Amino acid sequence: MKTEFLAENEYWLLGSPKTSLFVYFELQAPKFEGAQKRIPLNISLVIDHSGSMGGDKLDYAKKAVDFVINNLTEDDYLSIIQYDNLVEVVSPSGKVVHKDKLHNLVKQIVARGMTNLSGGMLEGYKQVESTKIENYVHRVLLLSDGLANEGVTEPEQLQKLAQQRFREQGIALSTFGVGADFNELLMTNLSEFGGGNYYFIEKPDEIPAIFAKELTGLLSVVAQNTHLSIAFPNTYLKFAKVYGYPASVDGNHVKVAFSDVFSQEKKGVLLKFEVLKPFETPLDLLASLTFDDVVSTFKHQNLSHKISILPTNDHATFTQGINKNIISQVALFEANDMFEQAMLKADSRDSEGAKQIIAQIKMYLETHFQLVPANEELKKQYEIILAYEKQFEDMQGMSQMDYMIAQKTSRSASYSVKKKK
Repeated sequence: MKTEFLAENEYWLLGSPKTSLFVYFELQAPKFEGAQKRIPLNISLVIDHSGSMGGDKLDYAKKAVDFVINNLTEDDYLSIIQYDNLVEVVSPSGKVVHKDKLHNLVKQIVARGMTNLSGGMLEGYKQVESTKIENYVHRVLLLSDGLANEGVTEPEQLQKLAQQRFREQGIALSTFGVGADFNELLMTNLSEFGGGNYYFIEKPDEIPAIFAKELTGLLSVVAQNTHLSIAFPNTYLKFAKVYGYPASVDGNHVKVAFSDVFSQEKKGVLLKFEVLKPFETPLDLLASLTFDDVVSTFKHQNLSHKISILPTNDHATFTQGINKNIISQVALFEANDMFEQAMLKADSRDSEGAKQIIAQIKMYLETHFQLVPANEELKKQYEIILAYEKQFEDMQGMSQMDYMIAQKTSRSASYSVKKKK
């Protein structure tokens, strides 16, 4: 596992009006070689078959389920759940030994009813938990094309349920939103706090390929139980914010759970601290990444990095200590965060508010580009913002469905940049 832990500057300029300090942690997973024995899966496919899923959506969703079945082995566990206003177990969690039987059960799924998303999600967790075995990948894959309108419907409560299952049971949740009518903020947050991935699927015929993308990752997991802890001196620093992944704070430790890490996957976390008072001795921060290597050493690993930020009165020394790569990461995550605020304005049809924020982001990034050359990630984020600005005027005359699709497409692109995908 390749890791780096760096500050925006190895020096702190004493007497500066600046009060915030950024540090960045990144991991790059090794490549999973085909000859290696993969870790087996214990997964639940939770499929929305409410009335709005009728036609192509459900047909392609069933093809995606068939694809998953075909690519699992007798070492894997699979359960299939269908939900509308009711929740039904199509096939309880068990080893994948009778594929023909599973395919026949999938054929019988038909569209009907409302959308009890919470019930389907919880049953998926229940099925995975029923066959939970050490050294397996445990995950629920949840697909929906609509709003949660049965069972638990409050987004914050649903998010807490996903977070609880991830933290307490180690079962991750990946979400797949189809079409224009689902709540992408809910589906994104379920995957964020549930330790999995979020996918926007604009067209029904894209469903199998997107499921294949997730399955490819699950079939090439190289690390499990991956956790990051960053210790900071809380006498001098106050934790302000984390960008990239949900985090918790325990005393002077910021903790991030990465769960399973796929082959060649990159994960990046930016942390912002407020400097409480001047310091005259080096300020030390320690990052510790722990994980189970499931393809190479098959041992629990602990990688540690320490950075020391030195106080100085010399402007030239401070300038020489600037890490331009980390400054670009700060710009990336700040711009990504601002873009989400603009999109929230657009969600509520506050076009003037959205335009103002877009203008602020452009000015912020263009000022940054005059000082630091843009890396590929930041270029991509900038292009997304420019494309959104260009499209925004046309969006005002769009139908409600087209407007929602445009919002979801732009939000999904920005999410992918944030997640280093």
